[in-house]
Amino acid sequence: MQEEHPEETPKPFLGLQRDDQFFLGTLLITILVLAVIYIGQLSRWGTEPIEIKRQNHLPYDYQIDINKATWVEFAQLKGIGPVLGKRIVAYRDEHGPFQSIDDLLMVKNIGPVKLKENRIYFKPIPISPE
Repeated sequence: MQEEHPEETPKPFLGLQRDDQFFLGTLLITILVLAVIYIGQLSRWGTEPIEIKRQNHLPYDYQIDINKATWVEFAQLKGIGPVLGKRIVAYRDEHGPFQSIDDLLMVKNIGPVKLKENRIYFKPIPISPE
């Protein structure tokens, strides 16, 4: 009489049956493939850079009112930094509003050359009837 061998069932790996192992393997491979695709998109692999033509820089075209400007606005002008900008505002606060653009010459360290370089950035002071 032949002995009947019962069907050998595969031993569970990590407590998982064969079908569960197949499902998890497929799931992990799918996640890995999607991660590689996502990283490829982030790295812009296979794309070509676009050359952008930029316009030429335009010169600044602004004017400030010397009787209302803050030291920050003065500090942006040619040859006038934060220290001289604060000095202009302090002079204006102490002596009152400027009557003309040439009154800026009374501020220490503003000479004719500096005033001439920046004159285009100052709004004309309106003449008030007295």
